[in-house]
Amino acid sequence: MGVAFMLGKKEIEKILAEIMDTIPELEGIITASSTGKVVAGQTLRETDHSAIVSSVVTVLKETKNVNKAVDQGPTQAMYLETNKGYTVAVTASKTIVVAIAGKDAAASLGLIIRSLRAAVEKISKD
Repeated sequence: MGVAFMLGKKEIEKILAEIMDTIPELEGIITASSTGKVVAGQTLRETDHSAIVSSVVTVLKETKNVNKAVDQGPTQAMYLETNKGYTVAVTASKTIVVAIAGKDAAASLGLIIRSLRAAVEKISKD
């Protein structure tokens, strides 16, 4: 399974930067393959992008059991809410885009998910 991206790293970084500029509540955004290989990312504080993506890949794999039980198809997006903020992931084809946001992002979750969906469609290829 290879990494399937239509764009190069520079173009992906530009897309991620535009999203970060558009949504000030974001603390970080990372693009990776569905196997967990980080392609690009930027965060406001020092974080281990690989560890974040690895955890997201694990959670996405586990959602298959839930999806099977409720018979609603594969996961396309998910968000995790904590007492300090949100982790939002959107997946398509073999690409994952993960955003990290503070608690102040509650009102922007719809915008975040839409932006990540648009980004994953630009970045991935079937």
